[in-house]
Amino acid sequence: MSPSHLTRRRLLSLAAVAAAGLALPACSSANAGAVTTIRLQQGKPEVVDYFNGLIKDFEAKNPDIRVVQDFNGGNWVPGLIRDDPADVVTNAYSVTTADFAKKGIFADLSGLPAAEMADPKALELINSFGQYKGTELSALPFSLAAAGVIYNKDLFAKHNVEVPSTWSGFVAACETFKAAGITPIYGTFKDSWTLGQPYGYVSGGTVDLADFFSRMPMTAADLLANPEVSFTGDFKVATEKFLQVLGFMQKDAGSRAYTDGNAAFAKGGSAMYMQGPWALSELTTINPAIKVGTFPLPMTEDPGETQAQVTLDMTFSIARSTPRMDAAKRFVSYLMDPAVVNAYNNKFSAFSPLKGAAKTTNEQVAGLQPFITDGQYYLNVTNYFPPAITLNNYFQTLALNKNADAFLTTLDDSWHRVAARNA
Repeated sequence: MSPSHLTRRRLLSLAAVAAAGLALPACSSANAGAVTTIRLQQGKPEVVDYFNGLIKDFEAKNPDIRVVQDFNGGNWVPGLIRDDPADVVTNAYSVTTADFAKKGIFADLSGLPAAEMADPKALELINSFGQYKGTELSALPFSLAAAGVIYNKDLFAKHNVEVPSTWSGFVAACETFKAAGITPIYGTFKDSWTLGQPYGYVSGGTVDLADFFSRMPMTAADLLANPEVSFTGDFKVATEKFLQVLGFMQKDAGSRAYTDGNAAFAKGGSAMYMQGPWALSELTTINPAIKVGTFPLPMTEDPGETQAQVTLDMTFSIARSTPRMDAAKRFVSYLMDPAVVNAYNNKFSAFSPLKGAAKTTNEQVAGLQPFITDGQYYLNVTNYFPPAITLNNYFQTLALNKNADAFLTTLDDSWHRVAARNA
């Protein structure tokens, strides 16, 4: 997940405005007799203005529908729990969202034309968390935020290093920069969340994550029936390679934060940087002249096995209980129009999850495009963990003590504790 760049005061101000907007009479329709008001729950502060523009366009084309954007990201779960959900909900699809989907909170969207336009791989990732009644499609993919190794093109060219396509090639590239006195990868694990990127790359490239987590016990009964599935058994290689990656970071990585990493990498302080697309605008703001590209981290000796890491950064769901289903479906269908989907993703350095989408025009992430086009991508491992597991803290401990066995045992124990609490 990208860090928020808004101050607390600004966020509180936005939330107050949202609350004021939501306090407007739910209808308009009661007074005008022909206008239906629906609520969109949208939790990304950086796209609030953009969605206001989309809403304005939609309302101009659909004068019988009014859309109110609730952009307080903390509202959507309480709304579902108290049976007062927004009509349309957008979220980064993860185990948290999927828990509600599996309970039937969201409507089946498989009958919408947009479902036929979606990349089957993106739908597969959504459904891999589980489906209501085993068949329903509870969300439509709107945006794929693809991430990989950000690299300094000038440093690669100066030292005659090619973008690696194998694990040994990646290690060799790191050794080349190290020998030249250049930090191969800039590390920032004072901010523990930043370790989710490198661990995501090594685990996604060595483990079939969707399959693994589909077999992990989710309840107390599962623990009795399927006790042999474990992180200790399946993530040993990934964890060892993670530590190898950290070994190519600078010695003070443990005392450097995300903002330090952006500043250092932008000024040529390392050849590579393991961050998501949210960092790109920061880098070019610091150094407008920097030339960067992105490649997926190869984890084997077969280039054909390399995949990109993605987050289902935005998906749309509709509350099954909404009495405004027709209006909600019309709004979601508008949002899923290829012109809308593609324009959004081009603007925010992401990728369209629709079939036959045009290639990105952003050279900074273009290196990931072939993998998205071919459906060669996996979901970041952090999306599969329930919030009760403090994964980032475990990453940080691993980075500092380098004890892979203890890390994996901790993951198993933590997962089992969460499962044991579920009936």
